[in-house]
Amino acid sequence: MRSAFLLALLFPAVLSGQSLLVRPYVQPGSNSTLQAADSKRILWLTAQVPGEFSVEFSGENFPTRTVTPERVKLDFGPAKSKSAEVEPEQHYFKYTATVDGLPLDHSITYRVKQSGKEIGSGAFKTTASAGKTIRFVMVGDLANGLANQDAVAAQILKIDPAFVVALGDIVYPTGRVSQYQDHFWRTYNPISGPSLMASIPFHVVLGNHDVDIHNLLETPDALGAYHFFQAPANGPGEGPWSTPLGTSPAATAFRQSVGSSYPSLGVYSFDHGPAHFLILDNNGYSKLDSPKLLEWIERDLTSSRAAWKFVCIHAPAFHSSREHYSEQKSRLLAPLLERCGADLICSGHVHNYQRSAPLRFTPDSGKVPPGGLVNGSFKLDTTFDGVTHTQPDGLIHLVAGGGGGTLYKSELEKNAAYFQSQKPGNWVPYTAKFVADRHSFTVFELTPERLLLRAIDAKGGEIDRCLMTKPAP
Repeated sequence: MRSAFLLALLFPAVLSGQSLLVRPYVQPGSNSTLQAADSKRILWLTAQVPGEFSVEFSGENFPTRTVTPERVKLDFGPAKSKSAEVEPEQHYFKYTATVDGLPLDHSITYRVKQSGKEIGSGAFKTTASAGKTIRFVMVGDLANGLANQDAVAAQILKIDPAFVVALGDIVYPTGRVSQYQDHFWRTYNPISGPSLMASIPFHVVLGNHDVDIHNLLETPDALGAYHFFQAPANGPGEGPWSTPLGTSPAATAFRQSVGSSYPSLGVYSFDHGPAHFLILDNNGYSKLDSPKLLEWIERDLTSSRAAWKFVCIHAPAFHSSREHYSEQKSRLLAPLLERCGADLICSGHVHNYQRSAPLRFTPDSGKVPPGGLVNGSFKLDTTFDGVTHTQPDGLIHLVAGGGGGTLYKSELEKNAAYFQSQKPGNWVPYTAKFVADRHSFTVFELTPERLLLRAIDAKGGEIDRCLMTKPAP
């Protein structure tokens, strides 16, 4: 069993006549760099019965602070459908309590009170300073309401990570608020019992199933991720890389209800311990060749002094599955990311586990041709083995899409034979590890000098291990 970080917030389902619909959970605050202090947010949802809530935060060498949460009213009518069945309307209050000025490297306890009476408590860890060892998890393609996601979440709980990076496709099939209610919260933040999100912040990447349906006139509760997750507003702002909303009254109401989450959730970065993370929406609508976006990416990566630099996207640039293979526009970013010192490119979308050899890629042109295949020249580091040779020459591309979605079980050997039969310049044997027959997630443990990557399956077995080190200064 976990420590107090696991046993957080055992709320009753009904609070003084008011239904608690989503148990309070931890999200990142506004800080993106390792400043002198951290910030966090606590969010929860209730039925639309007003309540007087407050949240107390306390910790060692941190005097107790009481925060009054902000409340936002969420109203969603039924989606327009040709089906004879009419969906019910949805009505919620969303509460957000923000606390700033938290010391780094600390454990903070929080107590949620209604009308002065404590109704639950929990704890979280603040951001680690640059010299600390950290442990975190990356996993994509999480919640379709089936048992596999429960097994993966249970194993993540045992790992006790400082945070989780959710690599897109958070909720199937279309990322609606109603689908979070049906498929997501029951696993990652159940109303009672052990909960990941009650103590562990989720940093999210937007996936196609999260954002492809963004017509708010047709589907009022679309784009649920923007309602439920937070990110620092340090990205390039709204642009042709952002989820398109239009200018309808529904879009205006959406912007007001989600606040800074739109467009911040699409492109942002943050530091934790010795690592820097750049989160990038690379879905179909995103114009990755936009000069302003490219300038922001270069500035963000080159200005970071973190020992390790991760770039997190949804659709992988390099993988060896037949599924989604033609979605290769992110390959055009490879030279920029290499030049800016990135170490790993992490993705989901493909429902299995894959790790590439360290590679360098030069595209033949700066545009994605018809069909989506971006050809170019490859340079592979065949010396790196992650055991005795641990300093990679090139970027390692990771696919961690086994969080709960239906697996893509094709075999590497058959896939390789197919790719090799196609025109040259698009695929070489760059996949060092390929596990497609089980659900899994990836856990990282890193210091400023050493990064250990382990892939863990839904039964707790280790299916991959890879050590990376930095050269001595």
